[in-house]
Amino acid sequence: MIMKGRMPAVALLVFACSALTPVARAEMNPGVEPISDGELSEYRGGFLMDNLEISIGLEQVVSINGDTLVINRLTIPNLNQPVNDRLLDHQMETVLEVISANRSGGARVASHMAGPSGWMTVVQNSLDSTVIQNMHQLNIELNNLGAGNQFPARFSDQLIQLLGR
Repeated sequence: MIMKGRMPAVALLVFACSALTPVARAEMNPGVEPISDGELSEYRGGFLMDNLEISIGLEQVVSINGDTLVINRLTIPNLNQPVNDRLLDHQMETVLEVISANRSGGARVASHMAGPSGWMTVVQNSLDSTVIQNMHQLNIELNNLGAGNQFPARFSDQLIQLLGR
């Protein structure tokens, strides 16, 4: 008896689900062609902006007893630039500060490139209680962010004059 009472309810549920299926399918289809996997993989992990400039700088600062002795600096002026032979345009410089021996605690400092892996700075000191600091600083600068959405200054002046009439 219980089975006979449930059969019409189950039949009605199956009919309702089959009738709603095209509606649900229409809501899930936005009406545009999906992007291919290859094209989608090109967009992943980033964004596209034609004039975006990303400047990155890395500084290594070596100080002894609060006096800066060495500054190593790597600068990539525009990370969004075309790459030639897998090399980015970059600038590297080393600044050695010359101070008196009594201020540096008699320390000797040498800094140079250590092959393709980066800088090598060697500090040799002869006094106890000498504070040697090695600091790294990353500088990132974004330019032209949203430049495509900005109106020229003359256009905004003309728009203000038009709205003021």
